[in-house]
Amino acid sequence: MPRIYHDLDPFLWQITDTFGIRWYSMAYFLGFVVTRWYVGRATDRGEIRNMTQNRLNTWVLTSFLAAVLGARFFHVFVFEYELYGLNPRAWIAVWEGGLAYHGGLVGVALVTYWFSRKYRIPFLQVADRAVIPVAIALGAGRIANFINAEMPGTLYDGPFCVDYSMNPHLARPPEGCRHPTQLYEMAKNWVLAGFLFLQLRRFRPRDGIVFWSFIGLYGAIRFNLMYLRDEERILAGLTQSQIFSGSMALIAVVAIAVLLRRPLPRPARTKS
Repeated sequence: MPRIYHDLDPFLWQITDTFGIRWYSMAYFLGFVVTRWYVGRATDRGEIRNMTQNRLNTWVLTSFLAAVLGARFFHVFVFEYELYGLNPRAWIAVWEGGLAYHGGLVGVALVTYWFSRKYRIPFLQVADRAVIPVAIALGAGRIANFINAEMPGTLYDGPFCVDYSMNPHLARPPEGCRHPTQLYEMAKNWVLAGFLFLQLRRFRPRDGIVFWSFIGLYGAIRFNLMYLRDEERILAGLTQSQIFSGSMALIAVVAIAVLLRRPLPRPARTKS
């Protein structure tokens, strides 16, 4: 059976044993650049009411900071507090790795809500366009997770399983051959980005449908993929990630149902 022998270095440029430029940080940088470019084009086309290029710069920068802070907060205080405890230095040591997607999503959503209220910009018009580059960046983030040998899959002795045993960069490599779940999630995110793009451009749904489609599909697919990830089951045979992801999917179904029940806004009358 063909195997993937994992011997990748998590650092793009290493300065000290624990500090340097990691591949994972490049995924966040990619998300920053692609989001600025894509939402900037939508702004030029007038698709987001009251958005300007200067306001967009403010939103992208604050969203980037909120994503990092939110992702770090969830990782430390929700997912792995037992590893960090009352150690403030460890809480802020982002350069040593440890960011949770769900926290990043919450951080960006809160900043976008604040930003929308401040400038009277429709939240859902921003969100519908932002989720497409965000899905692309999340796919890049999963490649970085694979490089870092993070979140390994369950034991699997089939084609293209991942063998970490010969990686010199891992203090305790996972035993046995594993599912490449990080690459499964990469594919999921990039296919999702393509679907959302077609949904927005070809079908032009009402505001919010693309955003909630992303939340629902991401949550539902990730929920099922988590059965192949080697994580602790904490409730009814489910992992913590599955509980959060399943909740995302259920909330999205309700939100889409509410949106579809609302009457479409009437077009503005023109003076004759």
